[in-house]
Amino acid sequence: MSGGLSTDQLVTLTQILSILAGIGILWAVYYGSDKAELPGTAPIPDPNEVDDTVPDTRGRTL
Repeated sequence: MSGGLSTDQLVTLTQILSILAGIGILWAVYYGSDKAELPGTAPIPDPNEVDDTVPDTRGRTL
């Protein structure tokens, strides 16, 4: 067999990369989630004020 990785090394490498990918996905989902606007916490607009012409798209929403 010419250079390269053995089957055991490939399986180990795949397991390590899968774990790291899972950690990366979890971080991406939960990073900054404490600032998310949750249901019931959105401000109630004053009915006497004119609606914004440009919606506020900052932050995460569910």
